[in-house]
Amino acid sequence: MKVKNNLSINMKQGKKYTLSEENSFDEADGTEGSEDIELNNMEESEGDDDDDDDIGDYVSEDNENGEDADVKEEDKSDGVSGMKEGNKPVKKKHVEDENEGAKKKQKVKSADTNLYRPPTVKELNQLRETENLFHSNLFRLQIGEMLKEINIRARYKTLFHHWVEDFKKALGNIADSKEYDIMDRKWLNKLKVKIPIHYLPRVTGVFKFMKPTSVSVVGSFGAGCCLGPDIKIDVRIEMPQICFDMKDYLNHKYHMKRALYLAYIAGKLQEIELVEEMLFSQSCGNPLKPVLLVKPKGKLGKRVLIVVHVSPPVGVFKLSRLCPERNNIRPNWYFEEKEIVEEESLPPTPHYNCSILKDLILDANEEYRASILESHPNLKDGILMLRVWLKQRGLDQGYGCFSGYIMSMYVLYLLQSHRINSVMSSYQVARNTWNNLAKSNWTTDGISLAQSFPQQSISDFHQYFEVVFLDVTGTCNFCAEMSKEVFLWVKQECDLAVKCLDNPNINSFQALFMTSMPFYRQFDHIIRIQDLSMINKVVEEYSPRMQKMNYTGHRYPQALRLILEVLRRGLGQRVKHIGIMLPNAKSWPLTDFPPSLNVVITLGLTLDPEFAFSVLEKGPGANLPEAFEFRKFWGKKSEVRRFQDGSISESVVWSNGSATLAQKRMICRHVVTYLLNEKFGFRTNRGIMYVADQLDALIQRYMLPPADFDYGTGEEATVRVISAVDSLGKQLRQLKDIPLEVSAVQGTSPVFRYCDVFPPLSSLWKITKQQGTEGRNYFLKIDGEPAIAPRWIPFVDAIIQLGLSGKWPDDLCAVQRIKAAFYIKIADSISKQFNLTAQQYPDCVYIFKDGFVFRLHVAHQHEIYLLKKTTTPEGVTKYRDTEESLDLEKRIVHLPKLTSALHGLHQQYPSYGPTCCLAKRWLSAQLLDPYHFPEMCVELLVASLYLMPEPYQPPNQPQLGFFRFLHLLASTNWNTECVILNLNAEMTREDILEIETWFHNCRTTLPALFLSTPYDRKNSIWTKEAPSLQILIRVALLAGEALRVIERLLFLPIKSDWKQIFRPPLEAYDVLIHLLPKLNSRCLEAVDVKHEWSNHRLRAYHKEPCEKIPITGFNPVDCFLAELRENYSDYALFFCDIYGGNFIAVLWKPSALLPKDFKVSHINCHKPSKDGSKVELNVDAIVEDFYILGKGVISTIDVKSGSPL
Repeated sequence: MKVKNNLSINMKQGKKYTLSEENSFDEADGTEGSEDIELNNMEESEGDDDDDDDIGDYVSEDNENGEDADVKEEDKSDGVSGMKEGNKPVKKKHVEDENEGAKKKQKVKSADTNLYRPPTVKELNQLRETENLFHSNLFRLQIGEMLKEINIRARYKTLFHHWVEDFKKALGNIADSKEYDIMDRKWLNKLKVKIPIHYLPRVTGVFKFMKPTSVSVVGSFGAGCCLGPDIKIDVRIEMPQICFDMKDYLNHKYHMKRALYLAYIAGKLQEIELVEEMLFSQSCGNPLKPVLLVKPKGKLGKRVLIVVHVSPPVGVFKLSRLCPERNNIRPNWYFEEKEIVEEESLPPTPHYNCSILKDLILDANEEYRASILESHPNLKDGILMLRVWLKQRGLDQGYGCFSGYIMSMYVLYLLQSHRINSVMSSYQVARNTWNNLAKSNWTTDGISLAQSFPQQSISDFHQYFEVVFLDVTGTCNFCAEMSKEVFLWVKQECDLAVKCLDNPNINSFQALFMTSMPFYRQFDHIIRIQDLSMINKVVEEYSPRMQKMNYTGHRYPQALRLILEVLRRGLGQRVKHIGIMLPNAKSWPLTDFPPSLNVVITLGLTLDPEFAFSVLEKGPGANLPEAFEFRKFWGKKSEVRRFQDGSISESVVWSNGSATLAQKRMICRHVVTYLLNEKFGFRTNRGIMYVADQLDALIQRYMLPPADFDYGTGEEATVRVISAVDSLGKQLRQLKDIPLEVSAVQGTSPVFRYCDVFPPLSSLWKITKQQGTEGRNYFLKIDGEPAIAPRWIPFVDAIIQLGLSGKWPDDLCAVQRIKAAFYIKIADSISKQFNLTAQQYPDCVYIFKDGFVFRLHVAHQHEIYLLKKTTTPEGVTKYRDTEESLDLEKRIVHLPKLTSALHGLHQQYPSYGPTCCLAKRWLSAQLLDPYHFPEMCVELLVASLYLMPEPYQPPNQPQLGFFRFLHLLASTNWNTECVILNLNAEMTREDILEIETWFHNCRTTLPALFLSTPYDRKNSIWTKEAPSLQILIRVALLAGEALRVIERLLFLPIKSDWKQIFRPPLEAYDVLIHLLPKLNSRCLEAVDVKHEWSNHRLRAYHKEPCEKIPITGFNPVDCFLAELRENYSDYALFFCDIYGGNFIAVLWKPSALLPKDFKVSHINCHKPSKDGSKVELNVDAIVEDFYILGKGVISTIDVKSGSPL
């Protein structure tokens, strides 16, 4: 993984928000152009401003600047009266004239009257609307600025209108051709083009090019709701009626003539000067509807792409002949059979019919839309907002999408049905559209724009289409290609959008309109069926003849329909929603044949945590008729079982009762792979890529796993630690010989928050003579150089709360001595009463129980205030925060509260803990240990993804949560954004607003990363010391590069190495200190550890007589790293992976490398410069010191070429 080497890049003050760019476009009736959008923090893009004075080839400067000149003249005239007096130099006159004084007073009074005039009716309405409908004035302003940014600039409109007039003239100059056989391709070779449609069985007839009857602008540009600044404009060319025969709607003759007409125009346009580049493409991914992409010459081509559509004249075919129940593809033609079947008995071809209908009803729908939108700019703005929202979610591109055209027609439907009105604001239009769409169901209750002359009832359309929305003629279904899953996906997003607007605690504008949502960051599981040969086989073997004719060789929708039918039934309640990654329209040069129709199928699953992790699929009773269908569907997996309630039912079992939580999270994969293999014969080892748990290996124990249970991703080991501390707390509360009873024991280690990357394991410990010596109750590490480091055994921290007492002294030293006495008494009592090994120390007590080492601290709140107590030389007592008091307050007050809250968060969202583990593992793998990025900071950032997931839903898979964590690090500007975690909803809206206001007012005095919780609202105690601004910038670069690698890995056809994102780039560091693996206690936790110990397991723990506490929390590498930072932190930064990293990276501080004046304070680690006037850092001596300090731990030291050494 390569990233930039610069570690000290300045944090950008502004952000650039880029909406996802897709090489595709909508329909306007099917032919609406879609536009790529770039919102640069509401700033105009560079390059356009430089060209304001020179508009291009078609408009003179006078024409272009006329509008601006008029505006300037108006402004000038409006301010004439004020400017005449204000700008003239006036001589001072010492004249006291009462009349003159009266005039001055009159002028001041007049100015004040104008300044404080009462608001107009429009302003009052805007204020009232803002108060009632928006969270804040800011939200309304943001919408207004966004609409200004995405509207097309006037100069491009003018340029386009001149260009399209020249384009019409060029088309009118194309001479008519002679007649060709419709299957003849020789004349296309002369024009240097290929027909932009795939091979079809032989079509009879002739083709002759005739001049188009009309050329018009259609789609979103014509309706005035086109997205800018980069836009696609749809131009419709109407073929003359003489080009068609009466029955050209049969057997693809229409599509063939349409493609030939488009190819002829493309060939001729190559000869004119208007065009810079041309490509063929497909309208919304439909291979039967090719279009021509034209890039104009000159400045217009920088922002505008013309999409040329070809359509027939109105009335060329009867609409009734293309109703869904009619057949217009003859089986004997398509399958090349001799048998002729009567038309009445032929299967219907609704999708084929609809592909022709969309061209025929284009004019009627365009006229209907234009007549309404022309006089209602607020509706246009509302549609623009909805289109931006669709684009950010990737729902408006590809075959079967919910295009911007469909959304605009739905807004008109709501207006027609009086669910919105024409005086609503753009915000009200968008909100009501989301609200109505979230409550509608077009899969069962379709809708129609037709009023006076519906030619087909909606119920009939439901027999042929999964989603139904009829046009103004009542004959064409806008959603003919849309699957049920896409519509349900849109419904779900609409529901989330309304909830987002109703949540006053988040920035809903950012979530709805400014956040791009790639497919892989939306779904818990991703299924990628990439074996194209198997997809073709499924269509050939399982798709009915009717569907093969209906889609005419387009295998993608046929295979998708078959697979979704099986997965819907098989997954059932386990998933909330199945998403489809819609294939984008492809484009290709004029001289090439159309690309293959074979498309990889990519699906996404949003899990329902209530049912997704169940190992048992309970079916109907064994004696019921439904049992036969159940057995038929599940095949050999189905079995009869008796349940505890006495019922005997069919069932499917996916795992045994001892399955880990990590295995339960992957049950959906077992279901999907089994069904695809059982029903269609997919080879799961090669044909299917299932993305869900690729990164789980990084938090699993492959080396020395426990012998008595399956480790999984650590949740089961964590539960054992929590159970042990609960048992220990119960025993401590039962102690009899201590002066104050123990009221509570609360864990504070990350393991109690389910956030420990490798939780402690209980087992029998053996210490060799080379690793340590034996004491009375414990083992000690040996003095000198150990031959081999003892195995890593972490201790588990917990806080002891004692009963209340008023006898605690007010002296700090006395309090600490009393606490030490408590440790002695607790160790003695628990050893006698419960036979546990314990060892007391002045500041804590260690207890060995169930194979775990617990380090317990007594919490006494008054000690914090005693640490703050200071006495001035004058004898005045003051209380001030000190480093010791803040540290103690953090450990015994804030940490227990946060541990409890985050433990509850994990209980609500079981993927929270493993997500934190992946995040910590990744940061440490990038050599950013807790010294640079504290663990609690990571845990709180991950918690924010669950408490404020908008615009997403909370993740149910740790890998998905990790992807979103990387995006959070890569995209957030911490200089302008704070993270407020409303844990347990303890803060009100007013509290949050107060914190936000305080953050912006005091930003310069706050840490680089500001975190606020209900227990620490304004101090951000967890980020005061780290991370620094430079570390945050470094993390953003690393996270951005990791996301790019992940996006590439997701779509590779072969099995990939996902560990590469956990391997750090080393180019930026000056020195690498390589460590001896045998002196690294955690070497078995490394990312690329050798599998020498994979067959060994830790021995299960059982209590033995005379147990001793093992060497705990000792790793020679950690000691060496701490010593380096203590001695050389003024001159260098040290980076290391605490989870088994085998080297320490060193980066010299730029300030330390600068020559300094010769002073006594500058002597340490410095040497005289060459000229002797200054001192400079003695790098080679420092590196030699590294060797001396790390003797026995260091293997070698590599110094980067070009470093100061």
